[in-house]
Amino acid sequence: MKVHFREQYGTRGQEFLYVTPIDQDTIVRVTINGKKPAISKGFFLLNLLQKTLLPQGYPDSVSDDYLDYQKYDTLQALASTITGCLATHSVLQGLGVGDESSTALSATITWILKDGAGHLGRILFAYWKGSELDIDSKKWRLRADVLNDLAMSIELFLLPYYPMYSTYILCVTTMMKAVVGVAGGATRSALTLHHAIRNNMADVSAKDSAQETCVNLIGSFIGLFLLTSITNPAWVATMFFIFTFIHIYANVKAVKSVCLKTFNEARYLIALEEFFRNNSVLPPKVVNHLERVTVGQTVSLTAKVKIGCSVKDLTEQIRNKYEIEDLVACFETRDKFLIAETKNYVGVYLHYDIKPHEILRAYFFVASYLQDRTQIKNNYWEVQAKWSEFLNLAQLAGYNVHSHLLHVDEFRCDWRFI
Repeated sequence: MKVHFREQYGTRGQEFLYVTPIDQDTIVRVTINGKKPAISKGFFLLNLLQKTLLPQGYPDSVSDDYLDYQKYDTLQALASTITGCLATHSVLQGLGVGDESSTALSATITWILKDGAGHLGRILFAYWKGSELDIDSKKWRLRADVLNDLAMSIELFLLPYYPMYSTYILCVTTMMKAVVGVAGGATRSALTLHHAIRNNMADVSAKDSAQETCVNLIGSFIGLFLLTSITNPAWVATMFFIFTFIHIYANVKAVKSVCLKTFNEARYLIALEEFFRNNSVLPPKVVNHLERVTVGQTVSLTAKVKIGCSVKDLTEQIRNKYEIEDLVACFETRDKFLIAETKNYVGVYLHYDIKPHEILRAYFFVASYLQDRTQIKNNYWEVQAKWSEFLNLAQLAGYNVHSHLLHVDEFRCDWRFI
């Protein structure tokens, strides 16, 4: 028997051989043990489900944390759909469904005002926090789902008892859900970008949408069953709280399972603290586990830091030209950032040509400066040597040091002619 080809679909697919048996001239396809492949109905259905719900090339086409994230994301979507069904019943009551005294016009007006409040909420939230959604995608993903649960709780427990204020209540909850839509959609895109390691973001996003649609369909039937079989308000409230708890728990587990390898401020400070203490860099999985996904940060600096700020504040506090010249002299002529502490914060002033990895370097110098405010002026090259060591260790640990998720304002300046 002569083997012509050996074939496998992905790294987990079954292997096949294309061979010519000894007494034949025709090439046949056999399994690795020499038997002809037999396709069962179960295998066909499993293969169809995988192609429908998982990105092409799974698991090689997605990040290592994809499966853990999707398990909890599926659970939270199911719980959210069920609680949404329970809350929808109260919303329809608030709009006057089943009330003989209510008119179609009043329900229409309420619906239009509710939608208008939602549109306004989207615009205001995008203006207020739009730039922070990439930086703290885990936190905002969790906050969005908690806010969604809060909005549904208001609809379920307030609308039936205060029908005269239904328009106001629905406007408030719709505005809250609008914030959820903006924050949830934006952070989902950020996480999808992380999972899509083959530049296959559209495929990963499409399959994620298919998974969510499938789960929502199942959750809708469960919610419908609960609404028709449970008439006691106390039991409805109990089921709502149970599924809300499951929803929040699954969301926490989902965002905690994500292992981002790009530094935001929280992850960068955790890594820097370990480096300054033990001269080592924690792996991304450990840093992501230590990162807080609720409120606050695991590690914080002793002063507020602003990156990419205007020199207007600096020149208003340091008006003497010799002091400015001394400040510039603390840095190398090739450096594309300056660091100066003013009354309210430590400012990082960026050159027009600065690159993302140099912003990481600037933040490293700020952290060193806040440990010892004489380091940059007196021990510049020691700080530079430590940065080079940290950069090398971070790359070996698997971090992406060519981009960052630090909050950087847009002011740029030049001081080379000083």
